[in-house]
Amino acid sequence: MENKSMSILPCVWKHYAVLAEIGATTFYDTFRPHNTEDDMQQYLAATYTPDLVKANLGKEGIHYFLGYLNGSDQGYVKLIENPIGLNLTGRVMELEKIYLRATAQGSGLATALMQLAMEKSKSLGFEKLYLGVWQENERALAFYKKMGFEVFDTRKFQLGGRLCEDYLLYIRL
Repeated sequence: MENKSMSILPCVWKHYAVLAEIGATTFYDTFRPHNTEDDMQQYLAATYTPDLVKANLGKEGIHYFLGYLNGSDQGYVKLIENPIGLNLTGRVMELEKIYLRATAQGSGLATALMQLAMEKSKSLGFEKLYLGVWQENERALAFYKKMGFEVFDTRKFQLGGRLCEDYLLYIRL
């Protein structure tokens, strides 16, 4: 998917460092105001290490796509085939991450990444795309609902000493 200033490309092993950096930076910027510095650092060290991202890039059933604006990496999506433990029927793809740098918000890149995630999932034979989002992340919730996602369940998410409530949302493809 390309236009004059925006492109989205499938990721390969060489993208691991930029994916880890975007993930860590975006997660930190979004959730630091709501959590302690220690909790944030522990979570980032366990979740967004370059080695972990590199290992995920080599796994079957995990797909990353990197979004660029004017040649600069600005966001990504991570899809996981056949997640387990859901209260959904049919073939389900998980949109585990959709992250965008603050400088790219409002650019249309998030919509393009979401559309690509839906198209890729459908092309692989999946019937539904689901994601989880913190209940207090109003900006993300508004975006997902605008894209057609509906809440179907909730789950607990532990970030250090804080127990958070997430909504689980899905869309039929």
